[in-house]
Amino acid sequence: MKKNNISLFALGTMVISLTIISTLIGCKFNLSDNKYLPRPDIRVNKNALCIQGSYVNSDTKYINIYRQDVTDTSFSSIERIAIIFPAGFDQKNQTYYYDDENIFKSRKYRYYVRFVEADGSKNRTEWSEVLQNDDLSLPNNGSKSFAYTIPSGSVYKYKKEAMAFELEGNDFIVPDAFTDFSKYKPALVFECEENVQAIQLRGDPTDPDTLANINLKDLIPSDFFYKEIKLLGIVGQKQQMGKANPEDEEETLQYITWTPLAAIKIKDDGVGNELTTFMLEPLHGEDGFDYSIDSDNEN
Repeated sequence: MKKNNISLFALGTMVISLTIISTLIGCKFNLSDNKYLPRPDIRVNKNALCIQGSYVNSDTKYINIYRQDVTDTSFSSIERIAIIFPAGFDQKNQTYYYDDENIFKSRKYRYYVRFVEADGSKNRTEWSEVLQNDDLSLPNNGSKSFAYTIPSGSVYKYKKEAMAFELEGNDFIVPDAFTDFSKYKPALVFECEENVQAIQLRGDPTDPDTLANINLKDLIPSDFFYKEIKLLGIVGQKQQMGKANPEDEEETLQYITWTPLAAIKIKDDGVGNELTTFMLEPLHGEDGFDYSIDSDNEN
């Protein structure tokens, strides 16, 4: 009888243990999600946090990097911080690296990356581990700005007939992060349906008129025409060129880096109502009649 009790106890213990193990494996402590790719590695690198990992597809067109400040209990919004272009590097080991320098000392950050393939497919990784950099050369939180400052009352007036923005109010304040205009240039971020693009402004970035008067027809791609467009805001955009191989004669695009997004309001130039969207409707002629002579079955 005692032997049977011991056997039943052992069996019960085994069942409970297997149940616990199964539960832990299934939950993975909420750190893993099988639908995502493996998370990138992250490490401290002087005055930056370095994000690195591998891409398994040689057809990867570009790699987006996203960051989130998780220092506080209420996590900040997800920021788009960079794009890596694999074609700009030696791709033998298919490894990507990026140093995020636009961070504050002792703030806790995590990252994920998204791979965009030549066929247009997009797949993201899991979040990285959380890490902070305590380097004394880094700025304290709030001691400097990485984003444009939009003064109170400064808005873009949308001039429908001219298809242009005109700044009303004080000029935008350039962030401390990019006083070197040879590196950072202003770029407006537009959203049209599922298409979101940061478009660098033309003209001298040190000239206030570059941001004060914007010809949208010449700036925005034609895919956005005749559709509802949102202005999400402004970022600083830096392009980094380099040689994929030492023997290459020409440099190619390797990185795009963005500062945090600063929202900008727009209003109607006539009535003055705030606008959430606008539409570009350039004038054009109508189709003519077919005057061609070629045929598909001609010899």
